[in-house]
Amino acid sequence: MPSLSAKVSIAANTLALAALGAAWHGLPATAPLSYAAHKWLHVAGVVVFMGNLVSGPLWVAYAWWQEERAHLRFAVRTLAAADVWLTAPGLLLTVWNGVCLAAMLGGVRQQPWLVESMAWLVGTSVFSMALVLPWQERLLAAVEAGDEAATRRALVWWSVYGSASGLPLGVVTWLMVAKQPLLGP
Repeated sequence: MPSLSAKVSIAANTLALAALGAAWHGLPATAPLSYAAHKWLHVAGVVVFMGNLVSGPLWVAYAWWQEERAHLRFAVRTLAAADVWLTAPGLLLTVWNGVCLAAMLGGVRQQPWLVESMAWLVGTSVFSMALVLPWQERLLAAVEAGDEAATRRALVWWSVYGSASGLPLGVVTWLMVAKQPLLGP
């Protein structure tokens, strides 16, 4: 049975994908708040989302190298809780407010960098749900069971897939700041 963090992650990714799909098709046509309010919420979402994506794995890595496995158990549990309280809300703040900002600027198709950002986000979201999340669930189960070999295996694959999903998010953050496409003209 999936953990609460897995359920929340799946729900947040699904809602983010739905918002991106709606934006692609021209919805919303208007935004409920001012441009400044949406910009502030968007940037706050990016800071929370990206901050947790960077700091969480660092704490888990640090805990792995400690002799006392209780530290690792605590770090992995905290990582799962942070996904519920930081990663998912940060993702939703980022995407929903980004969609509203795009609507205020004429829609997502008017900015090539935004089209590219959406493609990276969709790919990363699907990749994360398919590979990162299952390995994080295995890591949590292995740590809870005290199975050192399964913990090591899950930690390696979670780290590999998590790093692979984090790099495109760094590209999206750069695109947001530079406002120029990375791959296109």
